[in-house]
Amino acid sequence: MVIDAAIPTKGVTIVDVARELYKVEGVKAVRITVDDVDVDVLGLAIVVEGENIDYREVEEALERVGGVVHSIDEVVVGEYIPQAGATT
Repeated sequence: MVIDAAIPTKGVTIVDVARELYKVEGVKAVRITVDDVDVDVLGLAIVVEGENIDYREVEEALERVGGVVHSIDEVVVGEYIPQAGATT
């Protein structure tokens, strides 16, 4: 799952966010990249991997650290990972 999110620049770090997301049931790995820096907000690209992850729990975990989800940019479900860009 790839998520576009934001956190405040003060009081929380991306390490805090990663640790909170890792607590969500089913999560096996978290990768966070800062892709935008503003005076009050950090824009984040978050990759969450695992099995049977409940999106609502991921969203709640972000909210617990003061974050907000802007969008879900990618989701993969199934027995294998389809190649990006494949439409057939």
